[in-house]
Amino acid sequence: MKRLFAFLCLCAMIFPLASCAADSLETETVKEEAEVKTVAKEKKTGALFYPDSFAVGYARADITGTPPHPSQSGELTGVHDPLMLTCTAVWDGEQAALIMSADVLQINRDVHLRLCRMAEEKFGIPEERIILSATHTHTGLTVGNDSPAGARFLTNFYKVFPQVVEEALRDLDEVEAAYAGKGEVEEGVTFVRRYLMPDGTYKTHGDETAVRHETDADRELRTVRFDRKTKKDVLLVNYQTHHGGAGSVYPGCISADWVHPFRSSAEQEFDCLFSYQSGAEGNINFVSPIPGERKYPTFVKAIPAFITATKAALETEEKAETGKIVSASTVVVATVKKDTPERIARAQEISGAENEEKKTFLVKQYGFQSEHEAGAVLKRNNQLGETEDVPLNCIVFGDLAFAAFPFEQFDTSGKEVRDASPYKMTFINGLSGGTYGYMPTLEAFPHGGYEVAVCPYTPGCAEMFTEAMQKLLTECKNKE
Repeated sequence: MKRLFAFLCLCAMIFPLASCAADSLETETVKEEAEVKTVAKEKKTGALFYPDSFAVGYARADITGTPPHPSQSGELTGVHDPLMLTCTAVWDGEQAALIMSADVLQINRDVHLRLCRMAEEKFGIPEERIILSATHTHTGLTVGNDSPAGARFLTNFYKVFPQVVEEALRDLDEVEAAYAGKGEVEEGVTFVRRYLMPDGTYKTHGDETAVRHETDADRELRTVRFDRKTKKDVLLVNYQTHHGGAGSVYPGCISADWVHPFRSSAEQEFDCLFSYQSGAEGNINFVSPIPGERKYPTFVKAIPAFITATKAALETEEKAETGKIVSASTVVVATVKKDTPERIARAQEISGAENEEKKTFLVKQYGFQSEHEAGAVLKRNNQLGETEDVPLNCIVFGDLAFAAFPFEQFDTSGKEVRDASPYKMTFINGLSGGTYGYMPTLEAFPHGGYEVAVCPYTPGCAEMFTEAMQKLLTECKNKE
């Protein structure tokens, strides 16, 4: 009887435990099924999912809008090729950074800040980890132009920007290896556009009597290639070029200039996704008046030379390490250049002239470089204070660095930053984060010329920005 009672007690203990275990298992199963359903629902509704390892995504979108467009080349009423916004998203397993490029003349600082706020609010990517450069096509327009056409363009730009960022993040794919390469563009393609003249003066663009260029052009072209696990390689190319002459090749038409055929040719030649990053191009152009020196009439016609240089870079590329994304930023206080009351009055007279003929006459009479110089004089004296805060930022990961400058610096300044960088490959991203004018070197200031005349700051500005960027790159290196 005692044995029967003990057996019944044991059964009473075991059955509830078994029942609890079954209930627990059923609860966990239901929970897992619910999680699966939730994930499926999130994927369906568009939630972003990030890889666990280092990854790169790519996207681009048409930002051309509807003509007419006001541009450096005059009003543009047709479209030869689209203006594109390109985004390369980089993910290190924990955070993202954006390397972006837009086929426009320049992007105003206020516009840049609003775009960065969009990226932070929607994707959690702060301004410090965003580089957005203009390719500086003169057959595009300034983003932030206050004309009605500029306002239409800007409205569309604000709409497209978050879309292309999201698409790039959705395209993230594990990077199996990254490679860095260097090539040289052949002689006779790019030139320093400042010339020593027979009378000892220097002249921007010069003429057939020019003695020599102020300095030799930096012809080095740099590449970074991301070999992705399941998707096409992403190829970034960095070179220092001013606009490529599309205004004369496609008159009256919107165009990304030489970047469009370069991108198309590179993607076909190298079976990749391509992004051009404009470098230190403030003193560079495709024009040389010295007889026999110029091989191509425009950069648009020199695409085979750029493809050859890119191929050389890819053939000599070396594996680059990838790793944690590190970024740094600073604000440099620059002293604004001020003019005499007489010069300001003359600039006002030029800008207020009733027609172009009168403006041209006054420019020559008063010894100005151009109407643009008159505008620059009025801006720095009437709109800017004694100093101006100029932002710089850089993004690095592994052996790769991207240094963003919001102005048109001379190629010698860009080369100095590259050579002093503690990273295997450093890109110079010009006209990124805003537009603060030309930045001539200390050596160039005594020579004068257009770039010096319109520069908003006092001599030594370029060297100050160069030193600040070198400190930022070192700061990033020390954070690793």
